[in-house]
Amino acid sequence: MSKEKLKQVIAEKRRMTIGQITDLLISGDLRRELGMDKTEFAELVSAMRATIRRIEGFESTPRMGLIFKTASTLRISIQFPECGN
Repeated sequence: MSKEKLKQVIAEKRRMTIGQITDLLISGDLRRELGMDKTEFAELVSAMRATIRRIEGFESTPRMGLIFKTASTLRISIQFPECGN
């Protein structure tokens, strides 16, 4: 795991929708961007490795708790679209 990459992602102060975070979790792109294996990423977001494996393997979808924990840990602001837009 690259602590520098983790610091860089946190420093970016990203703004994403819940759907965008979900897509990054399902595709594994966020985990790979951080240079982590499934075990390291699971520890980072307080989840079980099997949960991450099932999500990336299209066997399940991430629960809201995991989405919010990921956003909180990486300091990603959740952007809620305005009604009617």
